[in-house]
This record gives sequence, structure tokens and C-alpha cells, in this order.
Amino acid sequence: MISVCMATYNGEKFIEQQLASILHQTIQPDEVIISDDNSSDNTCEIIKNFIKKNSLNENWKLYINDTNLGYPQNFYVAMSKCKGDIVFLADQDDIWKNDKIEKMVDILEKYPKIDVLSCNHNLIDVNGEIIHSYIPRIRSKKTSLYPVDAKDILKGFHWPGMTIAYRNTFYKKIEKSLNGSNIAHDFALCITAASQKAFYFYSYIGAFHRRHSNNTSMSEHRVVKLLNLNRKLRDIQVYNTMLEKALKLEPVIGETTYNLINKRLELSKKRYSYLICRNFYGILKMYALNSEILRISSLISDLWLLMFGDYKKIKKK
Repeated sequence: MISVCMATYNGEKFIEQQLASILHQTIQPDEVIISDDNSSDNTCEIIKNFIKKNSLNENWKLYINDTNLGYPQNFYVAMSKCKGDIVFLADQDDIWKNDKIEKMVDILEKYPKIDVLSCNHNLIDVNGEIIHSYIPRIRSKKTSLYPVDAKDILKGFHWPGMTIAYRNTFYKKIEKSLNGSNIAHDFALCITAASQKAFYFYSYIGAFHRRHSNNTSMSEHRVVKLLNLNRKLRDIQVYNTMLEKALKLEPVIGETTYNLINKRLELSKKRYSYLICRNFYGILKMYALNSEILRISSLISDLWLLMFGDYKKIKKK
């Protein structure tokens, strides 16, 4: 049995295109679970009309929260309602290739050791046109399968929820630890599966992630955002808060991954301090000694900020 799990909130502009891309899959899901986080626009009406128009009432279900729970918890509510053996996560504004379910189910059936699988993706703009400046994460010309470990995830997160399918047996074992944690569902699934050597990346491009001003996702950053000192400092603080919450997952991630997260958190706190104090030496030394878990692109961004960032707007604590 296959489930599709979607969380929505004020997504009226693009929701119907996402629903259509699920409806047109070469292998149809046995159920589609949609949890709406008390939208104030026409999202729910569009979903209801789509279900009715396509006679999907039996297998497509819309649940509407009485109050706004927030992005992570809304997804956990939807995930808890899924009955499928394999669950596909879906955002409200993306588009799937019509063979996404077929391709990913085939991999999961061939490799029972995989509990969480992420396909590759490309980016589209508000008009559905591919953003050619974005290069998908493909290591070779052939479609391939690669394990992803916790170090990879902590070095840079590139596996958004709309690319993920997971085994429900895996999720049910960790559900209590994740539900209520307020950690982004995709990061939580990936880091937990990686700690158990059960997270894999499939280089097949199965989805198109729409980039627009209302995205909840934080997985991609525009150049202007990367080079904005105030924004970068806020992002680091948000990331640190997420890592602190992730440390509470020790019972399901184990000691080794716990220690990696703790190390990454310490480095991120140092990074914040060095940027605030405009400490070139500290930044360079930190990256030189921790290249296995820190990205060269982040070093370049930080050096640019140290040299050209608007420090007049920064208040040192």
C-alpha cells in the first residue's frame, strides 16, 4: 500500500498543479492524506473541488486543523494518519514527474535495507519554468543510488521533504520521538535513517521544487540572502536551535550521530561568534580544521561577509 502525505497552508496559487501531478502518476497511490493548517485563503476549497471533480473521495482525504500548528507539526499530524507501507511526502507548490512513485517504489522493493529514500530534484520558478542556474546533485551521467551519512547531512542539507519516500515501519518506531519535537520532518527523517545506515539518495530527477517568495522551505538560498550579514546571522541562530532540538533525539539516532550533531552545533556557535566579532583568523582556522563537516562555499560566503558585510547594523551581544 502506498500513501502520499501532504501538508498545506495558504497554498491556493499552486496547489492544484501539485495535486494534478500526483493524480497523473503511472502508479496511483492507495491513499492521499492532506492536512491543512487552518488556511485563511481558498486552499481547502480548491482541494475539495479537485477531489470531487476527479471522483477521489474514497482515497483522498482532507483534514483541517482547528488551529494553526506550524509547519513541522502539521506534517507530523498528516504522517500519523498514513496507513501505507511506503509513504511519499509532498509539498503544496511543487510538481512531480509522472513516474516518480513508480521509480522510487521500484528501488525500495529492490533494496529492503533502505528505510528513507530521496530522489533528485530540479528548481522551477513561479511560471513552472526550470531555473537553469541551479545544478541538480548528480554525481554521474548514469542514474545511481548512494548512501548518505550523518556527516553529509550536517555538512549541508540537500534532501527536501518533497523528494522523500519512507517505510512506515521505520517511521512508527521513531514517531513518538519526532512528534512534538518541532524539528523539520525531512531533516528528522534523514538524520535518523542516516544514523542507522538506512538513508539513500537516488539521482533520478523525480520532482520540481518551485521557488517563490512564500516558500516555507529553507533548503535553498539566493545569493542576495547568502551575502546579507543580518540574514545570515539569523539563519545561523535558527539552525542552532534546530540542532539543539535534534540532540533530544539521542534515543533514536545513537551516540555517534549525537556526538556529530553536538560538534556541528559547537562549530556553528563559533561561526556566529566569529562573524559578530569580525574574526578572520577564527573563521579560517575553524574551516581548516573541520573541512570534513564544513563546506568551502560557506567559507567563501563568510569571508565575503567579513570583508563587505554591513557591520554598522550589527549589535554585539
